[in-house]
Amino acid sequence: ESLGGRIHIPPKNPMGSRVIARSALHREDVGLAMSRSIGDWEWTAIGVIPDPDVVVLDLGQFWSENRIEGGAKVVVVAGSDGLFDARKVEFVANHLAYGLFENSSPHGGDGQDFANRLIDVGKKLVDMASPLQEEWYRDDITFIAKVIDL
Repeated sequence: ESLGGRIHIPPKNPMGSRVIARSALHREDVGLAMSRSIGDWEWTAIGVIPDPDVVVLDLGQFWSENRIEGGAKVVVVAGSDGLFDARKVEFVANHLAYGLFENSSPHGGDGQDFANRLIDVGKKLVDMASPLQEEWYRDDITFIAKVIDL
């Protein structure tokens, strides 16, 4: 706030908080959700950090340290705060593992069957993270999963 912006927290919807500032580009006051600040360099003047958190993981090292054998499937997940503020990483991982592998063989079925299960599990995760109800705020949710066959 000392840099010229202000935080707006809606009383009935605190999850919908925004940074409000005068935009030179738009020539008006605009609101920015913190989760969507990646690349918004204009906002650095009021303290918003536009650089994403990036974690680089050496998959070869990860596979050997966790004794993941050839023929296994690894699911890499990227998600926004709409998912991970509502559900812990462990919950997402366990839900994916159970939904994808518990009731069927990881090697059974064709690729389309596995893709359909992945879509179904993803939809359920989104609904659990933010149930669609008129009286509730529903945050934007990004959920991306990539299966890597070893």
